[in-house]
Amino acid sequence: MLPHSFLGETMDLSYSRVDQPMTNFAVTPFFRYETVEDVEASRREKKQVMKTIELCEMRIAGEKNYVPTVPADSIWKTENGLKITYAERFSEQYQQFKVGDSQSGTGTPLQQLRPFGISDAQISLCRALRVYSIEAVQSMEGASLKALGVHANELKRMANAWMAEQMRGGSVLSEVEELRRKVAALEAEKAGAEIIAEEAEDDAAISGAFAAMTDEQLKAYIKERTGAGPRGNPGRETLLRMAEEA
Repeated sequence: MLPHSFLGETMDLSYSRVDQPMTNFAVTPFFRYETVEDVEASRREKKQVMKTIELCEMRIAGEKNYVPTVPADSIWKTENGLKITYAERFSEQYQQFKVGDSQSGTGTPLQQLRPFGISDAQISLCRALRVYSIEAVQSMEGASLKALGVHANELKRMANAWMAEQMRGGSVLSEVEELRRKVAALEAEKAGAEIIAEEAEDDAAISGAFAAMTDEQLKAYIKERTGAGPRGNPGRETLLRMAEEA
């Protein structure tokens, strides 16, 4: 519970720990309601007046006991003259909070490190230290990384290996697609060569069959195929050619 004078006091926070880009995976926000004293209203009414406000907790990877908490509508930073609140900074989680949905962090779930050897105990350790994503593990350095204890180096290795695999993903997929295209081209070329070879074999077989026929048999074949026999008295070469073309 925050002290009743919460709204009237300046919060002594190390903002440098949370003043990071919006894509910083080391900070996981959690929005909640808190009932606090409205100091000005209490002074005016001469009695304690309470009000409910929206707060934003910022859970930092590797920090078990340090949870900066600010009003959701307080200013995170001013950019190009535009004041950006913490609700805007973490707009996705804030929207989930407002509609009553469970608030999910950003980044890739730790379970995706299963192929790299992460255990249930290590996942539980990470969650206890407010580390909710692979990207958060990968970004941890110094004291925050040491907070993972004997598992620090192993978890960091897993996260780095996962990140490297993601970075290679695009080029690997391109190489696979290129190999598939080459295989398809080779198969098409092979199929074409087989067809040509089969046609050549058929032609050779037909030519061999015609070569074994007499001139009279060739003339009869040509007449049967074309409906008219050869005119005049063509030579054998002409008969063989006409038979092949019939």
